[in-house]
Amino acid sequence: MFETSTLRRSMVVLAIAAAAPAAAQNSARVFGVITDPAGRIVEGATITLEFQGGLARSYEMTTNDEGEYLQMGLMRGPYLLTASKDGVGINRVSVDLLAGQEVERNLMLRTVEELYRESLSEEERAALDARAATSDAFDQGLAAVRGGDLAGAVTLFQAALQATPDCAECQRNLGIVQGRLGAHDEAEAAFQAALGLEPDNAATYEGLAELYNAQRRFDEAAEASAAAARLSGGGAGAGDNATAVFDQGLIFWNAGRLDEARQQFERTLELDPEHGEAHYWLGMANLNAGRMAEAAAEFQIYLEREPNGRFASTATGILSSIQP
Repeated sequence: MFETSTLRRSMVVLAIAAAAPAAAQNSARVFGVITDPAGRIVEGATITLEFQGGLARSYEMTTNDEGEYLQMGLMRGPYLLTASKDGVGINRVSVDLLAGQEVERNLMLRTVEELYRESLSEEERAALDARAATSDAFDQGLAAVRGGDLAGAVTLFQAALQATPDCAECQRNLGIVQGRLGAHDEAEAAFQAALGLEPDNAATYEGLAELYNAQRRFDEAAEASAAAARLSGGGAGAGDNATAVFDQGLIFWNAGRLDEARQQFERTLELDPEHGEAHYWLGMANLNAGRMAEAAAEFQIYLEREPNGRFASTATGILSSIQP
């Protein structure tokens, strides 16, 4: 294949060598074969030769049906040879030519990602692999949460942290899942670890506030909620952050400050009309105040928004008892 055509070209060169001008005899040439990562020839690949010796001089050609390229008439000096084809890959190599020299450069096209990886040191590649492992495990952990597999999510977030211990987002999500599983100590440790990595993250404080609220640690919940509001731009109060406002409402509710809780739930719905649980708790506030019609309306909205929500059975039972 290539050997035959190369020999044929060499014979032609020998036949005309005696008649060729001296300048032509002193010119160099570069040839070779371009293949893909599987070793198959690549027809129609673009080959560029750019002179690196201070002059703006470049050559461009394409490979034939046997993946071959050939460039003759080159002056001596350094060149950058680049081979590429869309959908296949790219590769480049430096070539230093001497007068009259014939150089063979066979290149395998690679993806940009492969070339980048090859340019890294061993330590840089290890760090890149760790980040990739963390990303994969983290994404799988989120998918497990969405699928209801909380125990599996814990394992995946822990795997992500093993690959990248300084992943604050991994710690935060681990804390959320551990809290849902009732592993309060482990959840708090994960949230605190996340804050150690990102001390000013409002979402982590929101998670802590919810965790403390579930444990009836209302003072600590209030402090965490206030920190979340401050960091999210709401000042000392919950501000315009719907999640922080809602958490503050739960804190007031659990502390017996029901009127203040109602105000927070109403404010939550102003900020986020799609917040299902705010409707549930506003229904509870109306129920506690004896406003049955308003309570029923809120419970119905909650069930429309979250028919399988964690308070769905409670809301359904209350509705059946207060509606005529």
